[in-house]
Amino acid sequence: MAIAVRGSAGILTWAKALRVHQYVKNALILVPVVTAHQFNFAATSAALIAFVAFSLCASAVYLLNDLVDVEADRQHPTKKYRALASGAIKPWQAKIAIPILIAAAFACAPAVSLKFTLALLFYLALTTAYSLSLKRKMLVDVVVLAMLYTIRVIAGAIAISVEVSTWLLAFSMFIFLSLALMKRYSELALRIDHNLPDPSTRNYKLDDLVIVGCLAVASGFNAVTIFALYISSPAVQQLYVTPELLWLICPILTYWIGRAMILAHRRMMNEDPIVFAIRDRISRLAGVLIVAILILAMWKK
Repeated sequence: MAIAVRGSAGILTWAKALRVHQYVKNALILVPVVTAHQFNFAATSAALIAFVAFSLCASAVYLLNDLVDVEADRQHPTKKYRALASGAIKPWQAKIAIPILIAAAFACAPAVSLKFTLALLFYLALTTAYSLSLKRKMLVDVVVLAMLYTIRVIAGAIAISVEVSTWLLAFSMFIFLSLALMKRYSELALRIDHNLPDPSTRNYKLDDLVIVGCLAVASGFNAVTIFALYISSPAVQQLYVTPELLWLICPILTYWIGRAMILAHRRMMNEDPIVFAIRDRISRLAGVLIVAILILAMWKK
């Protein structure tokens, strides 16, 4: 990006501001490729282009979010180090970068399909509304976050022209609602530990910590229940050679959700559970085991 070269900020500073490490969230676009068993060049190529489009669009909104919250971030113990809050990137640079990133995203989208372009447009509208207003509304914020994650899954299905499973949608909403609530739990815990007042950019009180934690666990375990019901459904028999193996995923998910919440309670989790999962060795092991079980379940002898 030309702005990064000529401006005062370096490439690494821009990478952090654009949340490049958060692009892993957009890997959710690839989920329908796996669940629908569409392991072919056309589907994979379309999904990868969709991944790039969503990543560019997400980076634009991350910058917008930091512009909106810059003053509050400067008072935060960790967010004050963000590029805009620290002054490493100037507001005018971010204001130029945002439309460039959005234009690049929507230049990629038509290469997938018109329906995918509309899905990306809806994602942009919803995530912008979240940044400007919805994130300040109690519980509405976490529901919208769960929707934004689920939209990635839907967009992935649209990109490869397969029908979205209602089981997958239900599972996605509950598991991502759980992760969003864990994030709020970690944010509140951090404020309590630093003797900070109630957050000004979120409609939560420090006293809400316990109930937020309970809601996170309940939502996560509901996701496991939905997955168990999915295993028992007729649709699984058509997709997997040995669907009984999928039951092994349930205890792994249950363990990970419970462990993640306990670590959050112990103040050992990054504010974003997805980033935590990427960096955490046991979480990576759980992910590898789940993928291995899926492969074995669909393996033809």
